[in-house]
Amino acid sequence: MGKKTGKTEPAKADPVYVIGQDANGKPRGARFAELKDSIVSAAMDLKCRVLINPPAAVSALGMKLPVGRVYGGGKVVKLFVPNIRRELYDKILEAAGPLVDGEPAAEGADVSCTASENGQAKSEPDAATDDVRCISPVTSGLPRSWEEITVGHMVLAHESPDDGWWEAVVIQRDQEILTLRYRDAPKLPKFIRHINTVALVNPGPG
Repeated sequence: MGKKTGKTEPAKADPVYVIGQDANGKPRGARFAELKDSIVSAAMDLKCRVLINPPAAVSALGMKLPVGRVYGGGKVVKLFVPNIRRELYDKILEAAGPLVDGEPAAEGADVSCTASENGQAKSEPDAATDDVRCISPVTSGLPRSWEEITVGHMVLAHESPDDGWWEAVVIQRDQEILTLRYRDAPKLPKFIRHINTVALVNPGPG
């Protein structure tokens, strides 16, 4: 038998980090091992900031957060986001920088985290990446350019000359190739479009 090197693989960074403040202004934060809309939507409903697959510097700090918990089912989902040290909270916010267009975050800048139920995007508990719910119509998350399009955004996809354009949710982006599903018909098969063939929805004032 070969000798063991004793080396271990570095821990894989979780894809989702949620930070905010509770009703008393105390910082809260949690990390989640899966990118699920039920987590993103519920966190946004709690008026927390959501960091999805952030840069390595942010992930390194985010991995110091406690593991979050998801409760409930169906259309009612609750998150448990425990209190964290103010120092860690400040470091994560500093590393993450200001909000950018399209970043999942709740409307309203108080960034408070209070107990709530169903996610702002009518989430579903088993929604993995293939089941990403649309975050755009309720928040400022509508993309302002084709370059900004990312997972969870709503775009318009052309079905046919007879059927016209329909709202579709981005569930994956690979460079200029989008994997989509129809927003109002989630049980229909997902489909692929080049980014230049979809239309943007007017996001309103900046």
